[in-house]
Amino acid sequence: MNKDSVFDEIQGEEIVDQLANVVHLSEMEHRLREWLMKLGKLLLQVWLVWLTPRYHAVRVVCPHCEGRAEYVRQRRATLRTMFGIIGYRRAYYLCRQCQRGHYPLDEKLGLRPNGLSAEVERLAGLVGVQMPFEQGSLIFEALTLVKLSDHSIAQATRRYGQQVVEQETEWQDLAQDANYLEQTTRTQNAPLRLYGALDGGRVLIRPHQTEPQRWRELKVGAWFTARGQPPRHPDDTWSIRAQDITYFTDIGGCADFGELMWASGVQRHAHHAPELIFLGDGARWIWDMVDFHFPHAVQIVDWFHACEYLMPVAKSAFADETQQKQWVSEVKTALWQGRLDTVIAACTTYLVPRRPDDPAHKAVTYYTNNRHRMDYPTYRAQGYQIGSGTIESGVKQIASQRMKVAGARWNLDHARLVAKARAAFLSQQWDALTAATLHAASTH
Repeated sequence: MNKDSVFDEIQGEEIVDQLANVVHLSEMEHRLREWLMKLGKLLLQVWLVWLTPRYHAVRVVCPHCEGRAEYVRQRRATLRTMFGIIGYRRAYYLCRQCQRGHYPLDEKLGLRPNGLSAEVERLAGLVGVQMPFEQGSLIFEALTLVKLSDHSIAQATRRYGQQVVEQETEWQDLAQDANYLEQTTRTQNAPLRLYGALDGGRVLIRPHQTEPQRWRELKVGAWFTARGQPPRHPDDTWSIRAQDITYFTDIGGCADFGELMWASGVQRHAHHAPELIFLGDGARWIWDMVDFHFPHAVQIVDWFHACEYLMPVAKSAFADETQQKQWVSEVKTALWQGRLDTVIAACTTYLVPRRPDDPAHKAVTYYTNNRHRMDYPTYRAQGYQIGSGTIESGVKQIASQRMKVAGARWNLDHARLVAKARAAFLSQQWDALTAATLHAASTH
């Protein structure tokens, strides 16, 4: 559609009659949005024409091999924009040396012929990391008047996830580069106290060929700083708040995830932080990973997870609820004060040897294996965060709220990309990813 036909379409709306017949503000707003969309479409097309040189250079430098690319002809393309689908023409050049072609206008403006504009993709991806793609398609059209299929929403979201993969690959290469690591020792960006935390959630993965459908663990990590002080008593209000949070996530083995943890940690200068504190729920894979990559970090078992083992013991030992609460309160106080021998002894008293799922046995094992990570009086004296709510929130927002939506069964690769895109959004990195993509397109 050329600019004249768009202009005629706007004029042919019989605007005066419509203005006279509309009686509700909502309808007035909707009509005005439609007219502004058509006007915006016209202006965008005119703008692209204005940016297209009237006379094309016979030869330009090939962006692929820096040879000489020769002008061939004008080629037409379409682009799905925030104002609808527009068509435009631009010069096509072919390099005789490397036999590759390019479009200078596309590269200059970051255009994606026959695809989504960068702005549409940015907003579509934002919708895709928040809700199921089919629902996102409806919401996107209602908010923007631009119709996108659920497939387009999914593609935009996964494209951002792929950008995260490429960024993480670059980080991992740098994290294995001795020269780069040496350079980071001279930076002043390392925080005085940095926290790390790890946890996992589950994602339902569709079967691949003959493989059965199964749940896979989505591992999630977080880096953050915190402000505030821990409470004086275990039941007081907590004032410590996490800030400057960055999440990383993947579906795969511990070795690969450990490399990602190390690489993302290098980006946060975790290897140079004067104080590095890791929080976890006591899972063995977490502490093995921390021991391997950050052996000098302070390891803390999340206070609330540590307390969760007490009530099942109390319910097994006492029928009376008052006795249950009193016992939990006493043992919880001992745990708060760092008297682990007292805690273990209290649980040992109610062991049921022949019971396979004996909660007392689970508690004794848990506290014994993690006692060196439960020195809560020392942690509080240092002003450390001793709760892992930050990583639990991350797992909830990535694995539960987005990946476990009703009826969702994910292709493994797609699940990884959407989870990574969601993590980037929660880490306030969306605009940075968009800017990096536009910069790469304009300098290609």
